[in-house]
Amino acid sequence: MKRSLSLFAAACLCAAPTFAQPRADAGAPTASADPWAGLDALLRAVVRPAGVDYGAVRARLTELRAVHDWLATHGPRTTPDAFRTASAREAYWLNAYNATVLRGVAEAPTSMRNVLTYLPDNGFFRGRRWRVDGRAMSLDDIENREVRPVFRDARVHFALNCAARSCPPLRAGAYSAARVEAQLDEQVRRYFAGDRVTVDERTDTVRVVQLFEWFRDDFSARVPGRPASTVAGPLGFVHTFAPAALRARIEAACGADGGACTLAYEPYDWTLNGVR
Repeated sequence: MKRSLSLFAAACLCAAPTFAQPRADAGAPTASADPWAGLDALLRAVVRPAGVDYGAVRARLTELRAVHDWLATHGPRTTPDAFRTASAREAYWLNAYNATVLRGVAEAPTSMRNVLTYLPDNGFFRGRRWRVDGRAMSLDDIENREVRPVFRDARVHFALNCAARSCPPLRAGAYSAARVEAQLDEQVRRYFAGDRVTVDERTDTVRVVQLFEWFRDDFSARVPGRPASTVAGPLGFVHTFAPAALRARIEAACGADGGACTLAYEPYDWTLNGVR
């Protein structure tokens, strides 16, 4: 995902119009009244427990391009009546980001194994531009102009998938206006239910991925709709969403306010999250 890449040496099921007709590619899907139905089906077909089957994505590239054709001419700015609620706009941008990443990887040479070094100067995220919501935008633009500063919700970091191994896993389905709040919670809880956070009671250290360092301010802020955590800093976000066993270990090592332990950051692995 996605970091505001200057720190590296380094989106809605809504009452939307039908798909704009896709380019005249052979086998292009027909128009649909639900703009996310095709993306949802594609994600369910290509997302695996350990990553993304990009061979399967390439086999359905015409479908993905049709979704992108719709994104080019529809969105909160170009068709605002279809995105009147914050939930609709948030789901739109989460879906737009993830669909764009999938297309970027699928159209890259199959030899590409690292999204950060694939194009010079972080070009995959900042250099390449795509037509989204009537504008030419980079992935960095979507994340750092349309998502983070607008919704101010650290849970989005578990919904935006940058095609790297250290990135929180891609959801096997599209986000929707009706369910985006619940979907964001699901994404975060699934992440912390895995082995991405480790607690070393001998050294009073909690280890998390570098994402929590890059977006420290995001993770330190109160999650919308939830009370402020009793644990300070990014560890408070972990404490809020961690399963009971992990929460107990954090409290044992760090104390009630989290101040008795050190938060350590694992280097980010930008290797492609591809699987067969």
